[in-house]
Amino acid sequence: MIQATAVLWGLLGAVLIGASDCIARVTAQKISSSVLFLFIMGLSSVVLLGWQILTGNLPPWNSYAWGVSALSGMLNILALFFLYKALARGPVTVASPAASTFVVLLVLLNAITGEPWNFWQVLAIGIVFLGVIQLSKHSDTAAEDRDFDSRWLRVTALYGLATAVAITVRMYMAQEATDTIGALHALTLNRLFALLTTLVLIGWLLLKNTTIVWPKGRLLHLVILQTVFETLALSVFLLGSASGGRIGATIGFSAFSATTALIAWWWLGEKIGLRRGVWMMIVGGGIALATLMGA
Repeated sequence: MIQATAVLWGLLGAVLIGASDCIARVTAQKISSSVLFLFIMGLSSVVLLGWQILTGNLPPWNSYAWGVSALSGMLNILALFFLYKALARGPVTVASPAASTFVVLLVLLNAITGEPWNFWQVLAIGIVFLGVIQLSKHSDTAAEDRDFDSRWLRVTALYGLATAVAITVRMYMAQEATDTIGALHALTLNRLFALLTTLVLIGWLLLKNTTIVWPKGRLLHLVILQTVFETLALSVFLLGSASGGRIGATIGFSAFSATTALIAWWWLGEKIGLRRGVWMMIVGGGIALATLMGA
């Protein structure tokens, strides 16, 4: 029952992050990435830190946990940079599944560093990457590929995979911090260090007299909505992960590449097509297999 409920929370998180990523498909093309980082990390930091101040449960000092959290925060910004590059290029049906491979990459990284692994996890990794390779292939007969050539699709997939690599190392660092100070405190430190990284980045850009495009009007509303969706997605994922539901929440959340594509089809009019839809389901199935076999 716990795992079933956790899956539902994870699915809700997948829908919310899918909505956030689809908005990013629009905002990342018109607004400076550093500004998007500022909004997302700023709001989530205020929410997390504010709650812990109210409850008197601030992150305890631990040099190792704070150190790996600092690295995790910086990598979070790098991951978002690659993700927004992938989403801005499109199509979402290539960018999002490629980015979702971080789940199986994390399994691989944990195995390399000595954690137990099994045949099914290795099989799942193979399935996921086969799916991503197929998604990045161009089809002359597919309607969804008419606006993109093969090179364009490969570059989008590479940006998505770069996102996954950055998220994998970031998550591994977060796991290290979690083992020491707990999940909520590790997440709070990650967001605070990501916010600090963003402020340093914006300061550096201003010193270089680089033009920073800030959102106005409708774009500002979209950025706020994107930020709210991203923060809510994180919150419901953590809620689903609580009390022994980490596996179920991860399985549900692994559907985010599919929810992103469906929302992009509904809102942005992006075509999915039968071939790409099938391979997206295969990628999602491989991620679910890796998660289940890691239980």
